[in-house]
Amino acid sequence: MSAPNTPAVKAPAAPAKDAYVELAERIFVALAARVYGTLAGSDQRKPDPKALAAFSFKLAEAFEQATAETPRKQAEAEARKKAQVKLDEVDLSGVLELTKKKS
Repeated sequence: MSAPNTPAVKAPAAPAKDAYVELAERIFVALAARVYGTLAGSDQRKPDPKALAAFSFKLAEAFEQATAETPRKQAEAEARKKAQVKLDEVDLSGVLELTKKKS
């Protein structure tokens, strides 16, 4: 017999993590697996997990900075910069003259 059709209960959505934090978390997991895993030499002194986590954040920050310096990201930033309208550089004197003439 099959179960009756019941509406699926949705779990509450977890708040989205910052991409920087997610990257640091992935780095930490990979580093921790290597450092604390069974394949690592047991005669070596292991770093404090908190220090390893701090190092993971430093690596994530360096990765984000290096990513921003790639030619593709620089081209995207330049295109966004050119597409922006700078109101302080827009000459509105012609518009103001038209409104004065109508009055």
